[in-house]
Amino acid sequence: MSIRGMDLVIGSCISLRDKIWKVVSKQHVKPGKGGAYLQVVLKSLDGVKLEHRFSSSDTVDLVMMEKKKFQFSYFEKKSVFLTDLETYESVEITENMVPKNTMFLLRKFATEDMIVDVEYANDVIYDVVLPSNVKVKVEFADPVVKGQTAASSYKNAVICEDINIGVPTYLGTGDEIIINLYGEKGLEFVSRA
Repeated sequence: MSIRGMDLVIGSCISLRDKIWKVVSKQHVKPGKGGAYLQVVLKSLDGVKLEHRFSSSDTVDLVMMEKKKFQFSYFEKKSVFLTDLETYESVEITENMVPKNTMFLLRKFATEDMIVDVEYANDVIYDVVLPSNVKVKVEFADPVVKGQTAASSYKNAVICEDINIGVPTYLGTGDEIIINLYGEKGLEFVSRA
């Protein structure tokens, strides 16, 4: 289905240069001279970013995305296996099928029986989306420095063996916390579990 390039919204998927791209950000620009255009940042399945301009007369092929619920099953070597909740068929997700960040999140935060969304485009798996908030255990937290608790401040903590995250000073080693996997700055502390 073709639409005007100016009508794109964040999250839409389009076909451009023989690849499927997802609109990450957009900005309408009206220069002092010339016609208005839409400046978009696109991200491909393999993680490549592309800035592209669409004038008011440009059209683009919209790719219809489907989401389906799956249940995390297990890891095997470099693959992740998910179970379709409708048909109970097992699906193998390999590293070259989804963005690198998605595979990282799956390996670190997927737990037994976790429900994830699998995004399809033209019957090809495009991405796997985990729940935005997950519970993890603080494996190590820096000690509180005296006098640092007067203002809201964060200290360094380690989760999932090797991931550093900022947490409030009242949290310590062994505490369970909830983090947002898709925060503006990456992994972000949400609350105590």
